[in-house]
Amino acid sequence: MPVPEITGYTSIAEIKDIFGRGQEVIKIGSADDDNMTEDQVTQAIYDVERRIDARLAFKYTIPFAVPVDDVINQIARRRSAYDIFVDVYPSREFEALPEAVKEWRNLAEDLLADIISGSITLTVPAAAGTGIKAMTSHLKRARVEVRLTGTDWYYLGYELIVPESFIATSVVDISSQYVEGTDYEMLWKEGAMRLVTGTNIPSGSLVYLYFLYQTTPTYQEGIRRDDRIVQEGGYW
Repeated sequence: MPVPEITGYTSIAEIKDIFGRGQEVIKIGSADDDNMTEDQVTQAIYDVERRIDARLAFKYTIPFAVPVDDVINQIARRRSAYDIFVDVYPSREFEALPEAVKEWRNLAEDLLADIISGSITLTVPAAAGTGIKAMTSHLKRARVEVRLTGTDWYYLGYELIVPESFIATSVVDISSQYVEGTDYEMLWKEGAMRLVTGTNIPSGSLVYLYFLYQTTPTYQEGIRRDDRIVQEGGYW
């Protein structure tokens, strides 16, 4: 069977990097004692890419342009690594797998679910084919109810708010909106809001806020060992 051509959501090099020093557990190469050849890894990546496409085709044009959004890369390489591990050790039940391996699958599924639900909005690279990976916006939606008094800063519990998405209103149907600069001030990075002098927002009244914010989570920072599998460092 000919080796399929992958789109490039991840690469053999990235899969090898996931296993890292755990190559004594999963060996990729052409030696007789290797668990899997590079052609087999290519097939695993291809299968994962097509499954990603099938699940997201209703929302995005597929296949995704390369370089892909970092979230797609995270899904592809972790799911590929998981599939390779269970292919090499098919007799292991899921609960008996190393925690790091289970986390590869769980993270991939969680990120896919967030994309499908709209909790994550994917970015598109400015220039396809440059070899530079786009950083995901990782945008999520939030709805907050606040009661502001005086001119002290009120922290909303979310940072890195997208200014263009921000709506402040006294009614749930958003039929009217308060105006930044006239009614309130914002610290977008810090996620803080306060009233300004002469505001139209009555002190202590209920204000509904709707906005997008950018999350920057870290995932398993540092190198960690689990059942001799070395998990790669940062989420990003």
